[in-house]
Amino acid sequence: MKFIKTHVSLIFPLVAILLGLEFFIVFDRTTDSFEKSLKNGYSMMVVSKDEMSIDDFKAWDDHIEQVIELEKSKILEKLKMDKNTLNQESLEASLPNFYSLKLDGYLTLLELEKVKYNLEKSDNIISIESFQSAYQSKYELFSFIKLAFQTFIVFMSIIGFFLIVKQMEVWNFLHAQRMKVMEIFGASLFLRSKVLINMALIDAVISALITSAIFYAIQNFWIKGSKMEILKENVAAIFSLTDIFILLFASIVVVMLSVYLVVVNVKEA
Repeated sequence: MKFIKTHVSLIFPLVAILLGLEFFIVFDRTTDSFEKSLKNGYSMMVVSKDEMSIDDFKAWDDHIEQVIELEKSKILEKLKMDKNTLNQESLEASLPNFYSLKLDGYLTLLELEKVKYNLEKSDNIISIESFQSAYQSKYELFSFIKLAFQTFIVFMSIIGFFLIVKQMEVWNFLHAQRMKVMEIFGASLFLRSKVLINMALIDAVISALITSAIFYAIQNFWIKGSKMEILKENVAAIFSLTDIFILLFASIVVVMLSVYLVVVNVKEA
């Protein structure tokens, strides 16, 4: 019970920081897959006078990854032309060439505009439809959610870090007399701070394990029992074994930095 009272005030803010870090990692993984789905679902419509190959398009912009030629017969079907009164073959011959272009990534609005600008330089291209309004609304919403989430994590981490520093100051005060005696006998700064370092390292390990256990439970119990398909599709991105080492390293760095700041400030005072 005494151990819990002594360490919970450090473990709690440290777990909060690690939760924010892990959520950031998970968000980054899931947004990568989401960006891929947005990229695969987007295409530009290009109309050209003569036939063009993917090399012809790539010559104007390297972001072009795939070119799909649209059949003229299907274009006529969408236009609902009457086949009985029109010579379909001659009409198809008179039509320009239609292409659907896939890009190599989920581009920013500026990059998308540059792709369109580069393609417009070609004398062979008659028209380009980038569907920019629909693309812009999705991109801005996606960017806003990403920025808001990252900002929240940063502020939560800052608050958690200051709470950890304050707890280190309390520990330092409790052990101040012992550290003063060690200083009189010529003990080094590292040796005098050994108790603080040991306690901090223990809490760092505990916090990393607690955070890992939380995300492991989310991945293997909550999500698998959930009916939300978007979560089930990205269940592998929620947690991996490498995350344990990332969280452990991050927690050790945070507590060691906190110990250093407290010890150095006390020494200067």
